[in-house]
Amino acid sequence: MNGLISSTPSSSAIRLTVSGFLLMLIQSGLLLLSPALDRDSGMLIWILTPLSFCAFVAALIGIPEPARDQWRQHHGR
Repeated sequence: MNGLISSTPSSSAIRLTVSGFLLMLIQSGLLLLSPALDRDSGMLIWILTPLSFCAFVAALIGIPEPARDQWRQHHGR
């Protein structure tokens, strides 16, 4: 997959970026709605933040996709 830095980013990279930012928005919304940050909310924030950061980094770098010929060899075509 071509990352966001390339001239032609793939749709997977764009989806990862959007989902990462969506997770960050959900986290921010939960913080804004919470009158006091309790232990459960803090745990949710610590789970969502690294996940959204990893999605953004994977979108920037790009994840290698398998070659099309590789799929044919596995299926015997």
